[in-house]
Amino acid sequence: MKSSSIDRSLKAIFQSKYHKVCEDVKAMIEGYSNVAKKYSSQYREKLKTQYRIANPNATDEEIDDAVYNDNAHQAFATAVSNSSKVQSATRVLSNVKQRHDDVKKIEKTIEELAAMVFEMAQMVDEQQEAIDHIEDAIEESSAQVEEGHKAIGQAIVYRKKSRKRAWIFILLVVILLVVIGVVLYFKLR
Repeated sequence: MKSSSIDRSLKAIFQSKYHKVCEDVKAMIEGYSNVAKKYSSQYREKLKTQYRIANPNATDEEIDDAVYNDNAHQAFATAVSNSSKVQSATRVLSNVKQRHDDVKKIEKTIEELAAMVFEMAQMVDEQQEAIDHIEDAIEESSAQVEEGHKAIGQAIVYRKKSRKRAWIFILLVVILLVVIGVVLYFKLR
């Protein structure tokens, strides 16, 4: 009885820990996603500003197209070739390329990390089913062991009663033989 309540309490503890880990993993994924979105948004705003500096006559649609289709470095290269401020534009272009490459690496890393965390959460979910099956099997085997223990106790009681009856029967046979022997002794005399 005690082991069953202990098993249930352990199962409840494991389940609460499992749910807490799942919530933490989901929160972490959301946090990484929010950071990635925020950084991407800030990066794109910087890119728009730099695009406006390099190409002041560009329309908002051209800027959006260049920024969201990753064509900003081409626009900077065009602006460099048309600008009298070649050194400044070249520096801006190299900075933009470098930042663009860094942002792409960071975005890729964050996506890979989010994918790994998601896969880990899936594995935990998949393994939780196996753990639940194992816990159920343990509870069932514990109940069967307890029933077996009761059956063994009952068998011992029956065996003791059987031995007692056998000794009583043997004693009665011995008494009967003694009585027959005494009766025959006195009759034959």
